[in-house]
Amino acid sequence: MHEYTAKEMKLLKANPYTFKATKNRLYFTIEFKEAFWTAYQAGFAPRKILQDLGYDLGMFGQKQIDSIVQSIKRQAQSGNGFREGADRSRRKKSELSVPEGISAESKDALEDLWNEVKYLRQEVEFLKKIVRTENAAKRKS
Repeated sequence: MHEYTAKEMKLLKANPYTFKATKNRLYFTIEFKEAFWTAYQAGFAPRKILQDLGYDLGMFGQKQIDSIVQSIKRQAQSGNGFREGADRSRRKKSELSVPEGISAESKDALEDLWNEVKYLRQEVEFLKKIVRTENAAKRKS
């Protein structure tokens, strides 16, 4: 993963199409995404588009450019439009709403079950990451 230097982050933040820049991530504005998508659909190459929108191509590897294209494409085709910053829409509410009229004992039992479900979900996500890591290691070797 490419880490931006302090100088690169300063240049990125100076671009009006940059929503936010950290040492590990770059977030684009909605205006950037709209302009990029329009130019991309018109047949322009992603590198040319980035350059035309004021970005130094030396800061981007091909993998990162491909990732930018895929992210913008996914947002354009989602039907929800473009968004700025990180996508937090997939995060689920983790509150348990218990209907009225249930005994305290039943509420406690429901809460215990809910906590167990949350724990098991976390465990499944952890196991998925382990499997992905193992599969990636197998592909590299």
